[in-house]
Amino acid sequence: MIRPNILVLLIDCLRADALSGARRGARIPTLNRLVHSGVACTQAIASASSTTPCVASLLTGTYSFVHGIRSIFGLKLNPSVLSLVETLRACDYQTYAEVSGPLFPETGLDRGFDAYHFREGSAYLSTTWGTDLRRRLQSAELRAPWFLFLHLWELHHHRHILPEFGSRTYGRNRYERALSSLDSQLATLLALLPPNTLIVVHGDHGERIVKTDLRYRAYRLWRDLLGRTTAKREGHEMDVYEDLIRVPLVFTWLAGDGHTLLPAGKRVAQLVRQVDIFPTVLDLIDVPLPSGLHGQSLKSALVADAPLDLEAYLEAFLRIRSDPRDRRVGWRSEEWKYIYAPQNPRLAEELYHLREDPRERHNLASHRPEVALALRQRIESLQQGPLAPSPGVAMSEAEKGAIEKRLTDLGYM
Repeated sequence: MIRPNILVLLIDCLRADALSGARRGARIPTLNRLVHSGVACTQAIASASSTTPCVASLLTGTYSFVHGIRSIFGLKLNPSVLSLVETLRACDYQTYAEVSGPLFPETGLDRGFDAYHFREGSAYLSTTWGTDLRRRLQSAELRAPWFLFLHLWELHHHRHILPEFGSRTYGRNRYERALSSLDSQLATLLALLPPNTLIVVHGDHGERIVKTDLRYRAYRLWRDLLGRTTAKREGHEMDVYEDLIRVPLVFTWLAGDGHTLLPAGKRVAQLVRQVDIFPTVLDLIDVPLPSGLHGQSLKSALVADAPLDLEAYLEAFLRIRSDPRDRRVGWRSEEWKYIYAPQNPRLAEELYHLREDPRERHNLASHRPEVALALRQRIESLQQGPLAPSPGVAMSEAEKGAIEKRLTDLGYM
């Protein structure tokens, strides 16, 4: 087997319904082509609702209590966990990362990369950074076979919208218009990919958005008047409800001669998880799977219709410097969602029957205590399983100081 190049295209804040929703308003012909030429997992679940722990789960195939990154600030990657990057590098891949936001090298996520390029949040595909990235692809500067982890920041607040995409023609709100704008930039980037490239399109976590401009203006006015006492209606990090943990996941393998090496246009409606990306990529390129992962390969469901019977662990920390009592832990099956605060018994348990209540409006914890208990026991069983939990590797004071200003500039602090 000639090993393919691998592009993991991680679009920060990309919601599941942005690619597959019936009422989506963005114009995304480029992303649509990837969906139609590959396999789309329509019920993919992120492991958290903030970027850094989600990326750590993607790259290690483990949940946060094992990989050690519990928020976007303060803790580093557990040095004992194996990463997808290290595994590919051992298979003679050249490994590259182009990242932004809170994916600072101080987190330890740079481990295993031959080149880990961190850029400021204002560097987009439409800027000189994007021009240089296209030049590198066109000139074959990336030595094959390569693995490129490409993290894009255009959808993150404040949203980056090129002037020609600023009208309602390209979306009902700034989020949709930013996605339309980004899609136009992806077209010229993807056109430069060499033959035999496996593309994984993913969102690290979802995003809570106000659906229309008028409602958003009213919300901002209300926030300006009442400040933090008003519930946050835009953004992420705050919980593990569906709009924050449902993300797109698409696998497209471009052969370069007009056909693809995965079933074109296929949909996998079963629940799949962020931690499954690591073993799936290895399985697709015929690399033996390592032990010590929470994730499992999805290949049997991508190429056939094998049942997976998966359920997902969830976690949220709300704020960067949050009180441990703010922490939420959840469990997601295809039918149920359970949420509780393990260090704050004053916060009520939550239980939602997702098939009948997909918008999570009716908390059934007091009506179905046996279901809530069973799902909580699954959480505890996983946490006490064979994978050793990490107490967390703390950043040094110098490392914390180095990134605090950058987090402030990004709007996190």
